[in-house]
Amino acid sequence: MSPDRAPSLAAPPGAPPGAEQGWAPPASAGWLEVALPLWHRRWWLLLTVGLCAALGLAGGLSRPLRFTGQASFVVQPVQRPSQSAVAGALPALAGLIGGGSSAVDLHVAILRSHAVADRIIDRFELQRHWGLALRIDARNLLARRVAIAVGRRDGVVQVSVEDEAPARAAAMANEYIEELRLKLRGFALEEARQRRQFYEAQLALARTALDKAQKGLQTSGFDRAALRTEPRAAAETYGRMQAEVAAADLRLTATRRVRAESSPEVQQVLSEVAALRGQLARQEAPREDGPGSYVGRVREYRYAETLAESIARQAESARVDEASDPTPLQLLDRASAPERPSGPRPLRWMVVAGLLGLGWHCAWLLVRHRLALARLDPAYVQRVALIRSVLPSRQRRQ
Repeated sequence: MSPDRAPSLAAPPGAPPGAEQGWAPPASAGWLEVALPLWHRRWWLLLTVGLCAALGLAGGLSRPLRFTGQASFVVQPVQRPSQSAVAGALPALAGLIGGGSSAVDLHVAILRSHAVADRIIDRFELQRHWGLALRIDARNLLARRVAIAVGRRDGVVQVSVEDEAPARAAAMANEYIEELRLKLRGFALEEARQRRQFYEAQLALARTALDKAQKGLQTSGFDRAALRTEPRAAAETYGRMQAEVAAADLRLTATRRVRAESSPEVQQVLSEVAALRGQLARQEAPREDGPGSYVGRVREYRYAETLAESIARQAESARVDEASDPTPLQLLDRASAPERPSGPRPLRWMVVAGLLGLGWHCAWLLVRHRLALARLDPAYVQRVALIRSVLPSRQRRQ
């Protein structure tokens, strides 16, 4: 045997004739290796597709009819009285108060929450209707039958509920929106109630401070009416008081001419003149700008009065928010009982079943063809024989 010549190999059983000398497995034929086995079994493939399609059509027709109730709503920004100042000062941020894409995402999250699902399950007795013993199974089934779609451009949120009864499907879709409205109203009322209680407590403290400042200011000889006078009116009051003092002096002089100094008439006029001069002296007396001075007391009073008025306005806004309906939902389409079923779709079942049967049969034929080719390889045959030799036989186990 020459060294440049390959040794002869025995062809395995089932090999084609003439394969004893230098036999080797055939090279791969590319896509023909896939297409030829399938074409060879084309009638079996068509039979499998037809059988699976018929089974899918029968399965689709045997399932109960389902109806879909659809309701939609939009989320609009709500302008509360307590937010009007902010919206007027910052027009660019006015759209962020109670609206925007984040508000829509929050509404969708509330719709998909367990709290809303439990309310729907209890309201329509779905656990008993579906024959489920566990509430978590009812939640999962309800989640599969509910679809929530959000329009990113127009902001419309659509709630679709699928059920065997058309009336119940529409009622469940409407109930989802109603539960969302109740949840949002509860959140908003709780927030408004907390703000109202806070502002009322702060208003009580502010009024106490205002009363204290007013009492301290009244000790300086001025009352609340005098504080509200304008500078021009105060000047006129001072001039009128000077005129009254001058007139009282003239009346005293005239009385002294006709009456004695100890007479009641002269004493009465003297007391009037003394009172008027005392009032005029208090207005003319210089004031010190200290903590207990007139200027400091006026400053404290003005501050306490302004603070009390501001807190009173905030408390009134909180009361209005608590009494109003703060839910930003605007119902667009209310769900009505659907007239046509939305499922099942027998044609879709038939197409999907036919494609699945075709894929399964093609995969089985290709695997079978590859195994047949592998049996022609001596290395594969020896490998299989080696694996079987190490496995315990039935006689050895006995």
